[in-house]
Amino acid sequence: MKNLRFAPLALALTLTLLAGCSLLPTPGAGPTPAPTTTTPLSTTSTSSTTTTSTPSTTTTSTTLTSSTTAPAPSMSPPSTSTLGLLAFGDAGSGDATQMQVATQMENWAATHRVDALLEAGDVVYPDGAPSRFAATIDAPYARLRASRPLWAALGNHDVMWNNGNDLMAYLSMPSRSYEKILTNNDVTMQILVLDSNSVSVAQTEWLDSKLSSGPYRWRIVMFHHPVWSCSKHGNTQSVISSWLPVLTSRNVDLVVTGHDHNYQRFQNANTTFVVTGGGGMPTYAITSCSGTPPLQASAQRHHFLGIEATSTALSVTAVARTGETLDQVSIN
Repeated sequence: MKNLRFAPLALALTLTLLAGCSLLPTPGAGPTPAPTTTTPLSTTSTSSTTTTSTPSTTTTSTTLTSSTTAPAPSMSPPSTSTLGLLAFGDAGSGDATQMQVATQMENWAATHRVDALLEAGDVVYPDGAPSRFAATIDAPYARLRASRPLWAALGNHDVMWNNGNDLMAYLSMPSRSYEKILTNNDVTMQILVLDSNSVSVAQTEWLDSKLSSGPYRWRIVMFHHPVWSCSKHGNTQSVISSWLPVLTSRNVDLVVTGHDHNYQRFQNANTTFVVTGGGGMPTYAITSCSGTPPLQASAQRHHFLGIEATSTALSVTAVARTGETLDQVSIN
């Protein structure tokens, strides 16, 4: 069983009362160790790509070693992580709110290692049209993407236009489901992206096959529709039936989803499940729910996730568009 450490949520609870968000902390939370200050790593990168195919899925595996810093200022201490990611979802409003979240992501990247961006679907509202790419992708993330890849999952709004094919081409997505591998020193991370608009047998078999490969120190799976959600859209039964048994039996460390416009975190067996749908669109209320594991934390707030990996821990921090930490979990 993985050990989980949670940061204090006193600040987040105070902000909950002021901002009207819902935040459910984990019972018995303990303090987070103070970070160690180091000099940010310099930028280096190497990559190799191989392509294989299943009857309906093309798989691209990319090995990337890099360290980058963005020019935006930050009040955060320098990071000591070996690999780092930014994750967010349901961002594609193209308005000031999306820009505010993107600015906080730049602030994080200024003092934390960030190797890639993960976007958990609904990249382009309202219907995935190419005319909206500049406002929803280029304008918010130009500086972040200047030296980092953006790996996205298709959301339900993205496939409304040409079944998402234009967006896939624009973001150089190799397929609707694909694999990325990050490696730095002795730390390897497998990232699998799925298309939850169609929970097919082929994708399920591909997922199981990829999760049986390795070894990898950390495994992250991303798709749009949440396994569980205590909000507007609720649980996704097709995912529960087809993918959840694979995710838990293969001991995936982290599952990143969106669709409901808020932050939620669940724990099931060895796997942490996060709904990160607060990237820019109007938020949804947290509601009562059933048929889910206990809701460990939640917030009706715009936010992103900072994901940091070392050889011993995978840390996930939810950061609000105003800069404060909403929640943090460390997976060991």
